[in-house]
Parts: sequence; structure tokens; C-alpha cells
Amino acid sequence: MWNKERWITAAILLGATAVMMFPLIMSWSGRNIPMVQELGLARGTWAPLHAWIAALLFAGAYIAYTFRVLPFVREQQREVSLFKLIGVAAAFASGIMEEVVFRRWLMDTVQSYGIGSAGQVLLSGGIFGLFHLVWHAFSADRRFSLYGAASTVVAGAALAVIYLLGGRNLGPCIAAHVLINLVVEPWLVLAAVSGATSAKSALDRSQNRAKTR
Repeated sequence: MWNKERWITAAILLGATAVMMFPLIMSWSGRNIPMVQELGLARGTWAPLHAWIAALLFAGAYIAYTFRVLPFVREQQREVSLFKLIGVAAAFASGIMEEVVFRRWLMDTVQSYGIGSAGQVLLSGGIFGLFHLVWHAFSADRRFSLYGAASTVVAGAALAVIYLLGGRNLGPCIAAHVLINLVVEPWLVLAAVSGATSAKSALDRSQNRAKTR
């Protein structure tokens, strides 16, 4: 039986997935939507090998970092459920569309105004982090939501660098983003909603488990 926090998390992820999947579905159904075409995932359109290596190294480092600062996320990895399936759908939808928006559209747009690579990386990371401040609307831990947004700025900047390393090819960025999301979702959002984000929360859960043994 799901508790209130799981229902809220599922609603957030399903709503976000529906919004982000819409342009992809329209494109796959034959509509010409240039922004979601040529994503660098088809044979013959792959980015250089060094960009894929950088993407995998970044994804591994970010997942390890998340496990370290949020033991709650690490503890949930063995769960296989409908809740996790919702997280998988959200992982693919957000992993693709956020890269389309914050890397391809944003970086290519500011490039057209003469802004160089450093400016593109900073803007991509900064706006990516600001976008994730939406957690404030749902988070039970305001300090965590700010901390999470700051780490997302770094993640966005790293993905922007990977985009440039790949010759403005989205493939490695999408792969890294989806891989991270597959591991951390839906647990990262659930941690924010439920407040299971602090050392005290982790200690309380550990003590509760010990009492039930």
C-alpha cells in the first residue's frame, strides 16, 4: 500500500513524463519537430568516442555522489515495483527532453548570439539548476532543495561540456542523463517529498528498522 508521499511522488513524475513525452510522441508519429530529431542515438550519427567515455565517467561519478549524500536513494535500489516503473518512464522522458531543451536549444540559441563556449556552459548549467528549484513546491526540506539545485547546476554544466566535446551531439548527454535518472528515480523525488534527505532522517530510519527486528 502506497503512503501519501509515494502518491505525491508518482503524480509529480507522471505529470512531468506526460508533458515531456508529448513532443517525442508527436515526432515519432510523423510530425516534423526539428528539435527532437537527430538525437545522436542512431547508427551513423554517433558522437566521437571520447564524448561517450566522458559521459559514462560523469554518470558514474554523479551516481556515486548521490549515494554518498543520500543513503536513502542507495537503500532503495533493490525494489522492483510499479513505483519504480514510473521512475523508469520519467528517466527516459526527462533524460531526452531536458537535454534537448537545456543543451541543444539553449546552447545553440545563445551561440547564435555570439556567446562563446564558456558562456554557453555557464548559462546551460545555471538555468538547468534554476529549473530544478521547482522542488521547492514539493520538498519537505527546503535546505535540501537548494542544495540539490546547486548540485544540478554542476551537473548541467558538466553535460554542457560533454555536448561540446561531442561536437554538439546530444547522444552522450542523453545517455548520461538517462543512466543517472534510471538509478536515482523515483527515489530522489521521494526523498525530497518525504524529507528523507538529512543525516537525522537516515538515523531515524535505521533506528526504526532496528526496533522492528
